[in-house]
Amino acid sequence: MKYLILVVAFFVLIFSSCAFAAESASTAPAQAEPSKAVTPKLPKETRVSITGVVKEISDAMMMVERTVKGNTETMQFVLDQPVEKINAGDKVRVSYIKKDDKLTAVRVNRVVAKKIVKKPPPSGK
Repeated sequence: MKYLILVVAFFVLIFSSCAFAAESASTAPAQAEPSKAVTPKLPKETRVSITGVVKEISDAMMMVERTVKGNTETMQFVLDQPVEKINAGDKVRVSYIKKDDKLTAVRVNRVVAKKIVKKPPPSGK
């Protein structure tokens, strides 16, 4: 009987201390978190990419001719920085955005044709 009373008293003590700790934590004044500066998100710029042949190129602009469904069109791009190692007649892939009613080239890469190597079928001996 003494053992049962001792166990009950132990559990009452444990649960009351947990309840007291929970109450004291909730009555403590809340600390204000530092406010984060909210920066407005700018609208995402849509990048478009095309593949074509360079007709003219200078430090500030580039003209690329491409064919889509049998129709040939020439597109003029504004270059933010001069493009090296690309000459007129090269096939290029241009990634661009439309800014201020102008097509601004973001990235210009030369397209290299992949060579397909056919392996002869193994002889069946």
